[in-house]
Amino acid sequence: MKVLVLGSGGREHTIVWKLKQSKNLTSLYCIPGNGGISKDAICEPNIKLTEFDKIYEFIKQNKIDFVVVGPEQPSVDGIKDFLQQKNVPVFSPSKNQALLEGSKVFAKQFMKKYNIPTADFVIAENYEDAKYKLDEMFKKYPDGVVIKADGLAAGKGAVVCDNLEEAQQTLYNMMVKKIFGKSAEKVVIEKKLKGIEISVIAFCDGETILPLTHSQDHKQVYDGDKGPNTGGMGAYSPVPFVSKKLEEKIYEQIIKNFLFGVKDSGLGYCGVIYFGLMIENLNKDNEQPYVLEFNCRFGDPETQAILPLLQNDLLEVFINTLDGKLKNLKLNFENNYTCCVVLASKGYPGEYETGKEIFGLEKVAKFDN
Repeated sequence: MKVLVLGSGGREHTIVWKLKQSKNLTSLYCIPGNGGISKDAICEPNIKLTEFDKIYEFIKQNKIDFVVVGPEQPSVDGIKDFLQQKNVPVFSPSKNQALLEGSKVFAKQFMKKYNIPTADFVIAENYEDAKYKLDEMFKKYPDGVVIKADGLAAGKGAVVCDNLEEAQQTLYNMMVKKIFGKSAEKVVIEKKLKGIEISVIAFCDGETILPLTHSQDHKQVYDGDKGPNTGGMGAYSPVPFVSKKLEEKIYEQIIKNFLFGVKDSGLGYCGVIYFGLMIENLNKDNEQPYVLEFNCRFGDPETQAILPLLQNDLLEVFINTLDGKLKNLKLNFENNYTCCVVLASKGYPGEYETGKEIFGLEKVAKFDN
């Protein structure tokens, strides 16, 4: 089977690395790919992920049998819908399903309707409305709020505000200065939760949902949880403090309700679903998981920590997900721990230099791993 992976990050490199182990694979391609991926797959760096027509031409020319979408933007833009019309199998949620990540307003309304635990929230559709609702939320929650742009904002659209002045400035930046463009035409203002964050990623075919092992990523750029938030500076899996009792609570209150919701609403779901969770009162009698966000794709860098533990043939899992046959599968994991550390160019997550050569990978490859 000839497989094309879309994306260019560490997540996509890990997917490519895992797919390469499949007994069903004959050829592996990646658009646009990167220097590391090019050692495991044939890359086409001259096609952008926004160029759906060019991607389809590449698929035709190379007789691709199966497409795997890595990042969120192509899914939100409707790459699955586009390629499905041309009879190309695509592992990705549809454009409508990807609204669970592409619209924070849609996601929070979905959580509320289907009793998925999440922070108390309000939705504001214009700046004047947002200012009034912000004041009301601070009266209710003086310890702080989180303001979220409705649309995608490159991972920077959720801002934790510890005081009213900071929150007012954040609203102004989003809705008046429009630092996120149209993505912040609507905002969600929610209670700031306190606790420990973990990530749960699962395969879903619309009828069955199979969770992978849980993980925890660390978002702040410097050691000791200091500095601005990033897309993630590292992750490890599984999370040792997650008890069986907490796993059951996550499954019963969140995963099952999510599956019921996508079926009941007619939205359906096919692909990977990522639950970003906050655990309040960890290991206490009133321990409670809350959903911070849905992502409609593998997490990055969580994928780099999780997939090395998965013992199943990843391509088989993808195909069974697309064919609605997850009920026939059992996911197996190595009884071990993994850790992924992100190395970033100086200045990240702000302005940073690019094009720097990475040395020493040949030596690293010889280490026990």
